[in-house]
Amino acid sequence: MKQTLIAATTVIVWLCLAPTSLAATLDEVKEIVENYYYGNQPSNIRQAKTLNEIINQLDEYSVYLTPTEYNDYLNQYASAGSTTQVATLATPNNINNVQSHMLYGNIGYMKIKTFSAHLLDDVNTHWASLKRRGAEKLMIDLRFNGGGYVESAEQLLGFFPKAKVAYNLQTRMGTESAKAIPAKNTFPAATYVLVNRYSASASEIVAVSLKDQNAAIVVGETTKGKGSVQSLFELANGGALKLTTGHYTGPKGTPVQHKGVQPTIYMKPGTEQIAMHKRLVMADLVAKNYKFIKGPTDVPRHKTFSIEFTQAMNFGPIDKFNKMELIKFGSVSIRTNKKQGNDKTMTIQPASPMQLGGEYMLIVHPGIQGANGRNVIQGTYTPYTVQKTAN
Repeated sequence: MKQTLIAATTVIVWLCLAPTSLAATLDEVKEIVENYYYGNQPSNIRQAKTLNEIINQLDEYSVYLTPTEYNDYLNQYASAGSTTQVATLATPNNINNVQSHMLYGNIGYMKIKTFSAHLLDDVNTHWASLKRRGAEKLMIDLRFNGGGYVESAEQLLGFFPKAKVAYNLQTRMGTESAKAIPAKNTFPAATYVLVNRYSASASEIVAVSLKDQNAAIVVGETTKGKGSVQSLFELANGGALKLTTGHYTGPKGTPVQHKGVQPTIYMKPGTEQIAMHKRLVMADLVAKNYKFIKGPTDVPRHKTFSIEFTQAMNFGPIDKFNKMELIKFGSVSIRTNKKQGNDKTMTIQPASPMQLGGEYMLIVHPGIQGANGRNVIQGTYTPYTVQKTAN
């Protein structure tokens, strides 16, 4: 038997001189399953009279591809130009696969849609850009990421300084360990990885590896539980058998298959990014001794925020006054219009209507000078929630 790698998956060329009749193909598939399938072994595979009888006894990821289906599969992955194993539920080719932007508080955010063949270059580019813009902390978003190239998972793990091992792979031959591929441009220690129930395969390899090695904080909900790897066996009839040949576990042996990866911090589905951003910003303000002031909920979209001081203040020119800012969680400071009411009052209003149902925070920083020459020494922060429906 000759083993070769084609496009995005392990392809094992099963050399056979037998004729390509249905019976010959059936015997060929039986032999491959008996030698390589990883999972509960079929009890009556030798008595099976059709390919469907065999496939129905295997897991949901093991399938038979007809010659036409296999040819379409190879054409689909030909443009990838990779010779790397894949663990995926999604096609690992995606335009704009990585996206990033800054969040308030010097927090970088990077969304990875799939583990594409060029993920390493994309992540390097986006992380370098975020650092230039002042990122000190980082969120990596793997929600709805169905997987992709295993090597790309190994490369992504290399950005985490404490992640030395990528995964363990259990096969019929035993257990092998794969190392993370070290990156030069590493992530900060305070990195948060967002996952949800749709994070699968390569995403789960990353999540369980980070958890097992305390290399990052996994946030969200339990992942899908697809911790298996498939290999393609080319058949003499021109078709192929896509067969589960191993299961991934974390470096400490933590299983993924049918269990998923449990987050370090649970977040309600759909709230992960905003809730984590809010948590980080508030923790930073608490560390700086800012005072919490409870704000109202269901505020109107056009709300004007008024801050009244107990003594006369020297606000200075309005266009240069920067000690108050309104931030949107999941985003940055928003543009506001400021106006001095009297010598004790300053009002600010968003330059455009706030988002319905959005979460905001008004921050008053220390350092505002009073008319008596003394400065405000303690900042404050007040969260607000905008009404969900327009009146």
